Amino acid sequence: MIQKEYIGSGANCVDFAKEHFLRTYDRCDDPLYEYHKRHVKEVERWAKIILKDFPDADEEVVLLSVWLHDIGRYKYDQNTDHAINSQTESLRFLPKIGVSPEKTLAVAHCVRSHRNKDIEPQTLEAKILAASDSASHMTDFPYIVLMGEGKKDYVRAKIERDYRDIGLIPGVQEKLTPLYTAWKHLLDAFPE
Repeated sequence: MIQKEYIGSGANCVDFAKEHFLRTYDRCDDPLYEYHKRHVKEVERWAKIILKDFPDADEEVVLLSVWLHDIGRYKYDQNTDHAINSQTESLRFLPKIGVSPEKTLAVAHCVRSHRNKDIEPQTLEAKILAASDSASHMTDFPYIVLMGEGKKDYVRAKIERDYRDIGLIPGVQEKLTPLYTAWKHLLDAFPE
């Protein structure tokens, strides 16, 4: 049963997920959450770039995953990894907008494994999300903010994880190697 707030809007499930994400984040006045709205749009941009090279990938699963992968940063227990919280929210939300059980589980896997931390991405769609998320970190400003907060060691490790994860998709790592190298030089030059 599709939730009545979505009936008759003419939007598709990806639009519903985007609206749900933006509505969820609009309820918070923390500037960190304002950044996440920008971040998810950058992840979507990368996902669409990557999807062009993978016509067999389920675009709807990827784009639903994009809009739900960080929703757990705001909802649920903040002491729990946001990937777990985001998976929980995906499993709760997607059936309400008419997403099939199979696609719901596919999205839940993408969302849960997007950090490639304790669960590795197993499907093409999950690898696309993980690579898109990591690529977005390299093409936006979070490293600068974190370095400004004195977290150089964290940024150094994050850059390496992001570089590893963009390697999940052939060609992305090669495209971003010059940027990866530049970030490492900037990190070395950035004052303590």
